[in-house]
Amino acid sequence: MTAELDVSSIAHRLIAAPTGAGKSYFLGWLVEKLYAERKPFVILDARTKNHIGLVALKGVRLVRVKAGVRYDWSRLAEHPYVLCVPTARTTTAALVEQYTDLIDTLYTLSDERVIIVEEAHNYQKNAYTPSPVLELVAREGRGRKISLWMVTQRIQDFPKLLWSQCRYTYVLKFLIPQDIRYIEALIPNFGEINRELDRYDVLEYNHITGEYQIIPGEQVNRSTKHYG
Repeated sequence: MTAELDVSSIAHRLIAAPTGAGKSYFLGWLVEKLYAERKPFVILDARTKNHIGLVALKGVRLVRVKAGVRYDWSRLAEHPYVLCVPTARTTTAALVEQYTDLIDTLYTLSDERVIIVEEAHNYQKNAYTPSPVLELVAREGRGRKISLWMVTQRIQDFPKLLWSQCRYTYVLKFLIPQDIRYIEALIPNFGEINRELDRYDVLEYNHITGEYQIIPGEQVNRSTKHYG
């Protein structure tokens, strides 16, 4: 049975998986669905080539972000599809600073858009203190037609305060028992569900209804090239 996904509704989402499990490939697949439905998005990538294949989609604007450079983010927001990537020498701290300014600008503009934050754990001081700008968008963004999609490989470092604002969670198979127990705090019986997941399968959990479905890995087929 083919899984049915709703990517067009205004809803916050968390995508979590260990390194190398396939979360970036899966995210690219979701982005292709957004693009097919003409839903504006901004991807804040943490690596130089992770999602670079998405520029093959007509109209996707590529921005290489450098430390210390002042950008007119409001002008950038005029483009419906944007992929931001760091330059090779941009540090994580400098990139987070630039992206934080961009997120704040997008929040102020209040245009309908999906903001996709790769390596979202890098924005948090710790697992209990979320990034102020991400917390603001998570709490108030839906009222401004902004959806926040956060991607992390370090689930135990991700604040539950942010996670609790998500309607959907997408999880690939986890192997570390501490990670599994952490996830069970918001996804009941995750340990049992996790055992059902094959490699590259994705669990979609709806926190509003408590319903879930497993998206088979063989169903996740991208049209653009993945470099992650």
